[in-house]
Amino acid sequence: MTYMDPKFLDRSRAVFADNAHPSLADVRALVDAEFTGTRRRDLLSGFNTLARVMSIDLSHIRATPKAVRTLLARRNAVELGLTERRWRNIRSSVVSAVRKFGAVPSTITQRAPINAEWTDLLGRAIAKHHRHGLARLARFCSAMAISPEAVDRATLLGFYEALVAEDLVRDPRTKLKHTIAVWNICHRQAPDWPDIRLASPFERDVITLPLEHFPDSFRVDLEAWCARLLSPDPMDPSAPPRPLKAITVNAKTAIVLRFASALVRRKVLPIEEVTDLRVLVTDVERFKGGLRYFLDRFEGQSNAYIANIADTLRAIAKHYVEVPEEVYEAIDGICRRLRPPRNDGLKAKNRERLRQFDDPNNVARLLAFPREEAERGRKLTNPYRAAKCYERAVTVSLLIATCLRIQNLRTIRLDTDLSRSGGRCFLSIPGERVKNGMNLDFELPADTVALIDKYLRTHRPHLRGAEGPYLFPGRDGGPRPYTTISHDIKTSLRKRAGLTMNPHLFRHATAKIVIERDPGLAFVLSRHLGHKTINMTMQAYLGTEGRAAARSIDRVIKAAMADPGLPED
Repeated sequence: MTYMDPKFLDRSRAVFADNAHPSLADVRALVDAEFTGTRRRDLLSGFNTLARVMSIDLSHIRATPKAVRTLLARRNAVELGLTERRWRNIRSSVVSAVRKFGAVPSTITQRAPINAEWTDLLGRAIAKHHRHGLARLARFCSAMAISPEAVDRATLLGFYEALVAEDLVRDPRTKLKHTIAVWNICHRQAPDWPDIRLASPFERDVITLPLEHFPDSFRVDLEAWCARLLSPDPMDPSAPPRPLKAITVNAKTAIVLRFASALVRRKVLPIEEVTDLRVLVTDVERFKGGLRYFLDRFEGQSNAYIANIADTLRAIAKHYVEVPEEVYEAIDGICRRLRPPRNDGLKAKNRERLRQFDDPNNVARLLAFPREEAERGRKLTNPYRAAKCYERAVTVSLLIATCLRIQNLRTIRLDTDLSRSGGRCFLSIPGERVKNGMNLDFELPADTVALIDKYLRTHRPHLRGAEGPYLFPGRDGGPRPYTTISHDIKTSLRKRAGLTMNPHLFRHATAKIVIERDPGLAFVLSRHLGHKTINMTMQAYLGTEGRAAARSIDRVIKAAMADPGLPED
């Protein structure tokens, strides 16, 4: 199936269910009328508890799969003050009642039969759970008369719309992703599987064109500029004062390539005319045209992202291309106008995220997470799942203890970074691997060391890539990828502790927890965070400690009221 007619998605949404839309109150009334005994009691208890803990009126919630899915995904057990088991029971009660009396009278696996063609295909899958993982897709395609050999992007989009509109799936996009993964596994393993490899049907708005699409001369000039940043000539007054790190140069290279791609996409310059870096910055109108592409994406408003692009090109214009003075002044003026107002304090987004730690219960949940996650892993019989629990426990324990940036955390090496002496364990990361060039040295707390020892001795060997040198191995033996370790931290803390966290927020959260309990530790905290000056700590990481400072001053004033005399020297 290569063509998707305009009505295809509309038909997809109607594959699995009808369109009746009673409210949750209507469903509860039907449960009350048609069930008896324990089943009636349990279902009604589920609805009553849901209304109470979420403070909602059941009559205002439509009993549609999408509405119920959105409602149940809004909070988790920890946030609602329920046990995980109780929350699962409530979810199960509500979902089962909605399936019986709401907009979806039965599950899709009962409503849409699988035709012979798809039954034959599923029979080729080697593992039973692979057949189960593809059952929804098979039923959808059977209903839509799509053969296995005709599955394509349009099919997946229709399948996704069917899940969103009709099925009580907690996360339709995750279900689609899992279906695609299972299909591709069968494509590799199952005999006579259709020679089709599936991918996400959602188009990504990709700005950057591949470097190989540009003229060779542009690539050569870009490489020369990078070499100049990595190894500047000390006798060249226009060269950088010191070598830049490879990760910084890579980021700047990506910015330049993105800007060049913007010129092409905006039709300011044909790609064959992007012959070197000079063409990017010698024409002021061309420079404006490239930046306009990014401004249009943000409704004409500049931000730090756009300002960074402009400043990178400004530096190329001045130090590498050495444009005429009048051109540079025009570019510099544009860059100044694009810079957002300076914010020397804690950013509003971080301030908002840190408010959850005004609640001491949330502080306790964060600090207890490593121990509880390790205990969860200890009870698991599957060695891989137990290893992942301990990996998360060690990861969060190290973030709490060291406030490492995620890049340094994921690249901790067992052979060079961890050392022991006199029964103590130390973590040392050289400055060339740190964002600001500062050497980082920590003595790890005993509870963190105990988690690391257990993880290394019993659990890490069960992870793929464990033969490599990294504490948190990736599948290829290198360090675990940034995105996967970050996603794992965020989802596990959200699910287990009810906290909205990303790895970098640990630095801010630790600063808040420490300084609000002892404002006098600002200098110690600055060294712990690896800042070169305490000003950096005060400007970017602190800002929620005003109440703690007020409490400290209040204690001093009350002491002075009790004894108005000055303390003796």
